[in-house]
Amino acid sequence: MSTTPRRLRPRPAWAHKDGLVKVLANPAPGLDVRGMLADRMYRYCWGFDERQEQVLEECFTEDAVWVGDVMGETRVGPFEGREAVLTYLTGFWPHQRDQRRHVVTNFVVETIDGDTARGLAYLLLVGSTRATTGLEASGLYCVDYRRSADGNWRITKLSAGFDVPFWKGEVEEMEPWVRHLFGITHHDPEASNVAMPDTP
Repeated sequence: MSTTPRRLRPRPAWAHKDGLVKVLANPAPGLDVRGMLADRMYRYCWGFDERQEQVLEECFTEDAVWVGDVMGETRVGPFEGREAVLTYLTGFWPHQRDQRRHVVTNFVVETIDGDTARGLAYLLLVGSTRATTGLEASGLYCVDYRRSADGNWRITKLSAGFDVPFWKGEVEEMEPWVRHLFGITHHDPEASNVAMPDTP
């Protein structure tokens, strides 16, 4: 029996590691406010997918919060403070053997009030492994921003909502370390058990 490990196809963050892309931490000058808000959201995705921690770090304010909700059943986080957010997000990388791509669409700006703003976006999360690509999850982001002294907009709170779990298997069957890895802090599978009205 062969003990040769299976090759990762593709290797996670291959584009960055091979020098095809180098994502900068901040947008180029000249964008309007809406453009800067969207750009920050996109750089969050690029930073995670290409495993560039410095890009992720620049996306968040020091007091940032990341929190997730899976189908209204399972709570993830909250992770409070930039350091805690980065620890959570980068904690996936040693275990995640596929190439993730966060595809953000339908970005809308809900409010801009002085140095604060809020945006909404849809998320399609795809993964590539063994030279094939599949949909991992769909969902949405609600993002609160604050303009920093350097003029750049950064995320103060990222609320992620997922239409399906972004893990394999049932929460009840997870080992404690796996629940910790995914940041699961509350789980109520009955929360989605709502009777549908009779159709005419």
